[in-house]
Amino acid sequence: MLDQFNCAAALLDSRGGLRRCNKHADALFGSGLMVRHSRIHAADRESDSRLQRMIHMAVKSPQDGTFPAEPEVVARDGAYWMLAEIVPMTSFVRDLFNGGDFLLSFTDLVSEKIPSERLLGLAFQLTAAEARLASSLATGGGIDAASARLAIGRETARTQLRAILAKTGTHRQAELTALLSRFRASSRC
Repeated sequence: MLDQFNCAAALLDSRGGLRRCNKHADALFGSGLMVRHSRIHAADRESDSRLQRMIHMAVKSPQDGTFPAEPEVVARDGAYWMLAEIVPMTSFVRDLFNGGDFLLSFTDLVSEKIPSERLLGLAFQLTAAEARLASSLATGGGIDAASARLAIGRETARTQLRAILAKTGTHRQAELTALLSRFRASSRC
């Protein structure tokens, strides 16, 4: 069942330990991800710190429906590479997968051509409007074309662009476009 996912996916136990993973996840081990002491780790130290914090938050979250673990970006060789997301398994889904308390998935950020608004929003904590503008800017044409395409005023687009620049750590639209050109949407899990 796990191998039917079109992305890297792993089942974790109630302590965050790896129970099993699919072939896509298995292919990542040794090229940016590794398993150490039954836990998935990122080779990049900062990414690993964020990944471990996300898994810890998921494992320690109350079983009341609230889920504080936010997706985290995993870097490889200093560039954005994967978006890691973790979700709790319901009892029905747990039965389907024959065990596992959490599903950890990794979405490739560099494989396709058009940046996904959802992934951009998650990766950079952009609002929905900011993510739409960022995705539109990534396709080219500049701020005027993007504002026309999105049917928003030029000043509204400029205000959103300033927020996007701040959240992505870029300073000019050209830097942002270069960053977003490395960010690609992939098939959802």
